[in-house]
Amino acid sequence: MNFYPYSYPIIMTDDLFVLYGGHTGTTTSAQRSVAYTLAEQAASADLGTLLLPTIVTGTYNFHELKPFIILDHAYVNNVPLVRFFDVDENNYHTISGTANVYASLRDDEYGTVDLDLFFRRYCSSLSLPYKVQIVYQAGLPTGTANHPDILLALTTYSDIILNEIIGYGNEAPGDIGIQSFRNQQYSEERIGLIRTSFGSSPKANFAHRLLTKKRKLRYVGI
Repeated sequence: MNFYPYSYPIIMTDDLFVLYGGHTGTTTSAQRSVAYTLAEQAASADLGTLLLPTIVTGTYNFHELKPFIILDHAYVNNVPLVRFFDVDENNYHTISGTANVYASLRDDEYGTVDLDLFFRRYCSSLSLPYKVQIVYQAGLPTGTANHPDILLALTTYSDIILNEIIGYGNEAPGDIGIQSFRNQQYSEERIGLIRTSFGSSPKANFAHRLLTKKRKLRYVGI
């Protein structure tokens, strides 16, 4: 499970929100801050990485048949530290960085660390590690979070959250996805909606589609 590290907005501001079509209306500054933070958290979950480069630490199981680690985030900039622990939680080996023969960043965009050489050269004389702890920096490249597609997605979801807070404006309470609608003599049936990190409503699907080009399908084929 990925815990989002920020409790405040790091990208969205009132000026950006209004510029991309958001409506502040009667909302307070605190309410908008909550909406912006939740929007950035949802976008981070949708993209599989953080919107700005951030140092995070993850602990993973080690398997000799797949001696590489899929990190919790895509767009990994660097890996300053790798620690290996035995079943008693003793740190019996530490690697600094990936510029060595034991660990390498296999794919920075997809966030995979290769430990095959460590397995073949180091574990031949010792027992396999029980856990691997990796300290790494992950996040969209500098400036990417200010691209129009991301800002429009953040504005769209911020608007959804604000509408929930003040009680109007969404298609249905909770912004649920509605595919069939009937009222007296009028009815309509829409194309299927998908479940996204933003929700399953048409607006949520719109925000999700905006991020398609920057999203990495990291577990396909692994």
